[in-house]
Amino acid sequence: MKKLYPALLAILLLASFPSLAQKGLYIGVAGTGQSTWITNQENYGLKPLDYVSTFGAGVNLNLGYDLTNHIGLKIEIGYDQIGQKYSKTRSDSVFSRNVKLNYLSIPVMFKYRTGGAIAKFYFAIGPQFNMLLSANQTYQMNGTTFTDTLKTISGTKFAVGQGSIKERFASTDIFARMDLGVEITLVKHLMIDIGIKMGYGLMDINATDYRLKDNDGNYNASHPIFGGLTLGLNYRL
Repeated sequence: MKKLYPALLAILLLASFPSLAQKGLYIGVAGTGQSTWITNQENYGLKPLDYVSTFGAGVNLNLGYDLTNHIGLKIEIGYDQIGQKYSKTRSDSVFSRNVKLNYLSIPVMFKYRTGGAIAKFYFAIGPQFNMLLSANQTYQMNGTTFTDTLKTISGTKFAVGQGSIKERFASTDIFARMDLGVEITLVKHLMIDIGIKMGYGLMDINATDYRLKDNDGNYNASHPIFGGLTLGLNYRL
């Protein structure tokens, strides 16, 4: 009789698995650590600076609905840090610049899942709408604020190294967003997801008056890029 206990326990566990793979509504939270980049416009037409690896973070609330065990939709409301660091040494001068952009982000994504009742691999894709909350920089030459002055396209003078620079960027952007990862059901109603999220900004983030020609004499649009690891905790209603 005792030999039957392990077999009975295994049968009960297997029988309970389908109940864990539920369809329907879920809510959750997630955090992300990410590498970020901003293409072009590193120095407003002055001598170019070198790109330096830059990292940011993000947090979000999410609301999802699984139509079937494989297909669903997800909407997030989040806060994302996107930026770019630069550095350059010329003769006896050391230049450093650190641009920080903070966004309210709202991705709307189609989600596809496949796998077993406990662990499912997922793929999600869709647009992400970003609204600029703040834009700041630290720009120094030899440890002190860079003081050069330039003119915008309309002829207004601006201090290249000033700290608050929100007026230099567009107020909105749209990203192409894609996520890959695994969703693990811990117990009934509770699951975690671990994955990679990636995004590319489709619009030029420079404000019209600051679309100045680069050092090569041409204007090149700036696009933000991010990619990172995300960890989320979700509760299925």
